[in-house]
Amino acid sequence: MTRLRSHRPVASVAVLTVLVLAMACTTGEDSTATSAPTTSIDLVTGEVPPAVEPLPEQLSPEQLGGLRFSDVTAGAGLDRDRSSRELLGEDGMTGPISVVDIDGDGLSDLFLPRTGDVNSLYRNNGNGTFTDVAARAGLLGPNPQFGTGPSVFFDADADGDLDVYLAAVGADSDRLYRNDGTGRFTDVTVESGVFQPPPTRLRNGDQVHGLDIADVDGDGDLDLVVVQWDTAVPENAANAGAQRQAASGDQRLDRFGDICAGTAEIRSRGIPRVPGEVPNRSRLWINDGDGTFTDGTAAWGLDFTQILGFTPVFADVNSDRRPDLTITGDACTSQLYVNVDGERFENVTATAGVGTDENGMGSVVTDVTGDGAPDWLITSISYPTEAKVCPVLSTVNGCSGNRLYVNDGRGRFTDETDRWGLRNSGWGWGAAVEDFGNDGSRDVVITNGFGEVDARRPQGRSFTRDYFTYFLDDPTRLWIRDGDRYVEASAAAGLEHRGIGVGLAPIDFDNDGDLDVVIVESEGAPVLFRNDTPPRSWLRLRLDDPSTPGNRAALGAVVVVTPRSGDASVVSEVSTGGSYESQKEPVVHVGLGDLAQVAEVQVRWPGADEPQILRNVAVDRVLTVVRDVG
Repeated sequence: MTRLRSHRPVASVAVLTVLVLAMACTTGEDSTATSAPTTSIDLVTGEVPPAVEPLPEQLSPEQLGGLRFSDVTAGAGLDRDRSSRELLGEDGMTGPISVVDIDGDGLSDLFLPRTGDVNSLYRNNGNGTFTDVAARAGLLGPNPQFGTGPSVFFDADADGDLDVYLAAVGADSDRLYRNDGTGRFTDVTVESGVFQPPPTRLRNGDQVHGLDIADVDGDGDLDLVVVQWDTAVPENAANAGAQRQAASGDQRLDRFGDICAGTAEIRSRGIPRVPGEVPNRSRLWINDGDGTFTDGTAAWGLDFTQILGFTPVFADVNSDRRPDLTITGDACTSQLYVNVDGERFENVTATAGVGTDENGMGSVVTDVTGDGAPDWLITSISYPTEAKVCPVLSTVNGCSGNRLYVNDGRGRFTDETDRWGLRNSGWGWGAAVEDFGNDGSRDVVITNGFGEVDARRPQGRSFTRDYFTYFLDDPTRLWIRDGDRYVEASAAAGLEHRGIGVGLAPIDFDNDGDLDVVIVESEGAPVLFRNDTPPRSWLRLRLDDPSTPGNRAALGAVVVVTPRSGDASVVSEVSTGGSYESQKEPVVHVGLGDLAQVAEVQVRWPGADEPQILRNVAVDRVLTVVRDVG
């Protein structure tokens, strides 16, 4: 099913025209070390140090807990490839998916945007199969020549149905489509105010990779953030690096100082944009309440011109009950903005203990460690070697792996990646942190992969080819919780996927109470893994807030589930964001082991002073909690 072609070739994106001959890259606990660059590629032979794969851990049946997945793609009707052409350069970094109940029948549907082809809206038939209804819905896409990037479904005009924002690929504008209430969509981009003139010239980099929604100003409707991987930033960085290399006379190119240690300097002086470049397309769109939007980027204090943005996620990280903004960015440009009084954002990256990830791509903000506070998991590039150095091919590539920033509950983070065992997954993209085993403990899934199919051809030894070969068959990784660490268990659990996995989302497509996984490849067909774990108790919670028609799903609400009196609570913020180019449903899923009922459910609604409390809640059902406004 996997069709490996050319993905993000080294010379196809302008930023990658300057190759780094050698650069230190830490792969241990101290990912922010500032040692001098160390040669990691033999400059005579071009040989690459081999990656060191950790030995697989032997999991006992008790550790695995019966967790098991089966690939059911073939029978589900999802066999159409995502693209009908080779995806070169940045086009190969796409693989979006939205999980959404488009028709309100209680079944999870799939929207699969495509690059260089028309989109698919897969309606769930309720029998394990899907039917593509994109043509009938009017969502084939505005320009199949370029295609569609990620999408986000939300009620933009507060009329009770889901509209959709489609990100642009190539020489096109982002689009907003309005739902007429019958499942048919109409392009209202211009009248809604989100139209941006298409780029005056086509290039790699004219592409939006990240979308998310939240009520940032507390007025009851949903605002939208859009982020672009902006090539104007690394192009100028590459030019500066080349100048440093020429001035130093050695054979090394110092990218951004050493790893991310130079980010403070970068943020203080900035990186001038390349003269004459097309404008940055990242925006914060403030909802006016009637389906129209105003550009609030500058007024809210957001500067996207220095970010190679991949994944924005709104989440309350400092417990002030306002949505803050996390953004993963390539080349050490990840950012954390806190929401100040629902009026502006303040960049606190330098003081919050984050920003050391070298190539932040995917992102999940949730309680990973189980202490009730939302942590920040970032997927990145991992190439561990015995000498803890790695080949770096450009001014934007690192290899020190993922990051898990653990939150103290007040928005201060500590890097505990190694303590929890989540550093090395390969070339990471989409991710999910959910209780897939329904045993009361959250698991971590990350899909990975990147490379050039030409790397397989015997054309003589090349560090470029050898390096990328390593990532061509990157396995999707599954970690299960074992005490105070995570243990990798993808093969043991049957979640075996190799290739270029990009988008990833949790989904209960068969409504049996356990979470399945859908993975989107950059060019191949999506892959659907059904969860076949032995039945355990579970509870899924949807929220309904009639007092805010523009946010009836209550995005930003916090749900606290206490399984038994005296137990630690499971804390979840209602959202649809996270992963990479992916959208999940606004549903809180809680695994409950062998419980017959839940002692207490608290819902902390946006803007409410006191939580709404339900006690002795029956399990094994989808429970819709309606806000009590009386």
